Amino acid sequence: MQTFIPGPLTDNARNMMRRLGYGEQSKFSGQTAFIKRVSGGDFPRYHAYVEDRDGGLQVNLHIDQKAASYEGAHAHSGEYEGPLVEQEMKYIVAWVLHWKQTELNKPEEINKKEEKSSGKKSLWG
Repeated sequence: MQTFIPGPLTDNARNMMRRLGYGEQSKFSGQTAFIKRVSGGDFPRYHAYVEDRDGGLQVNLHIDQKAASYEGAHAHSGEYEGPLVEQEMKYIVAWVLHWKQTELNKPEEINKKEEKSSGKKSLWG
């Protein structure tokens, strides 16, 4: 399942995925891959390819159900659609948009706090 989350974003793809509990996987060349275990074992696991693109975040997500069947193979039993993949994608999108909204509202919150202050200046003010 693929989705694009438009920017501007609060951080880069790597940092956001790490905040979501994904670990970076450096086996695959060309694209940055991240994995997140579903249970205590190595499989099943969420597997996401992400990239910073056009100021936003491109996410390609699937579930690896098991390891490759034979040595040297990269093929595996993966689910690219379905309720688990959809749920995890909604989770990723919701958090990225939450962080984006929080960052956009930050200056307003700071300004409101400054207006409410009693006029006292800080040590550095």
